[in-house]
Amino acid sequence: MGCRARGTLWKVIRVPIVIEPAAKSDIRSARDYYSDRVENTSERFRDEQTQVFAFLSPHPEAVAVAFGRTRLKPMRCFPYIIGYIYFEGAVYVTGVQYGGLGWDEFERRQF
Repeated sequence: MGCRARGTLWKVIRVPIVIEPAAKSDIRSARDYYSDRVENTSERFRDEQTQVFAFLSPHPEAVAVAFGRTRLKPMRCFPYIIGYIYFEGAVYVTGVQYGGLGWDEFERRQF
């Protein structure tokens, strides 16, 4: 009767996300800041951060290099930027900074 096209299955390769100690401190500071604000804001910040990491794991090179080897991925609903380096098959998160601070801190945190 008819001929059906067969779909191609693509295997999605995910790379590990390594959060550097300075970035962990940044994340804690941001969550502490938002925990004192509107209800559930801290949880929403965590959820969006998790979504960004889930995007970066299979697509580590989707974000252009901003300087050196550092890539900057802005968060969608919060004014924060996630700085990371894709190196030897892993994403190394070097910082999660408020976007209004500029890039100086990211430049100091070279991997």
